[in-house]
Amino acid sequence: MITLDSGLTITNSTFSIVLSHQEPARVILAVPHDGLIKNDFSDLFQERKHGWHGRDVHVWPIANDVVQKCLRLGTRVDAVRFLMARAYIDANRELPSDNNLDSDILGQTALEDRRLISVYRHYHRELCQLVERSITAFGAQRVLFVDLHGFGKQPGIAPPEGYDLILGTANRSSIHHGEVDRAFAKFIEERGYRVFLPGEKPIIPQGDPYSAGHTTRWYAGRYSINAIQIEVSSMFRKRENKEQGERLATDIAEFFSRNYV
Repeated sequence: MITLDSGLTITNSTFSIVLSHQEPARVILAVPHDGLIKNDFSDLFQERKHGWHGRDVHVWPIANDVVQKCLRLGTRVDAVRFLMARAYIDANRELPSDNNLDSDILGQTALEDRRLISVYRHYHRELCQLVERSITAFGAQRVLFVDLHGFGKQPGIAPPEGYDLILGTANRSSIHHGEVDRAFAKFIEERGYRVFLPGEKPIIPQGDPYSAGHTTRWYAGRYSINAIQIEVSSMFRKRENKEQGERLATDIAEFFSRNYV
C-alpha cells in the first residue's frame, strides 16, 4: 500500500488495483476489462468458453486521469482496476452459480476455472467495500457507480459520424434517483461529444447497444444506487490521440466535481 501526499491510497492485491481516499467518495469507478492479456498466463488457467476475450485497451488511463483531475478540483473519486486477463475471467459477468441479469449475454459466465473464483470475488469485494462506506457517509441517493469500458465497432444505430460515448442503464432501470444519466449526457454533448443516451424502452427490438452489463445492473439493484455503464470510443484511447483522451477525462471530472462534491 502506498499513500500519497494528496491522501490518495494505492493498493494492488489479488489482481485488483484500488485507488481510494481516506474519506469516502461519492463516485466509484470500475474498470473490469483493461488488464493483462491471455499470453501472460499461457497454459496456466482454463479459458472461458463463451464470450469476448478482448481487452478494453487504455480505458484505465482515462479513469486514472478522472481520479487525479477530480482531486485537483476538490472532489474524491475512488477507482478499481481488474488485472486478470479477460480470457480467463470476465469480471462483468456473473459466476456460474449466480443469476444472469443481462439477457444479452445468456450462456456467458465469468469463468470456467474454479481456481479463479477467489480472484473474481476479491475484485467485487473491493468495489462493495467502497460503495458501502460511501452509502454510509452520504446515503444511497447521493452515490454514483460507473462501470467504464471501451468500444471499437460502432453500433448499427449510430449516426454517420459515430458515437463518442455510449451510456448503458438497462433502459434506466439502474437509475434509482433523479436523472443523472440525462444530466451527464447533456453536459457532455454541450462540450461537443456525440452520446447515445438510452431511454426507458429500447430503440430497436433486439435492445439498445451496450445496454449495461452485469456489474451495472447488480450494483444498482443490490444497493439502490445510481449506476451507469460508460463505453468510450477507441478514438479517445489511441496513443496518437492522447490529448483527446485527456480532454475527455477533464470534462468527465468537471461533471463529477459539479455534481458530487
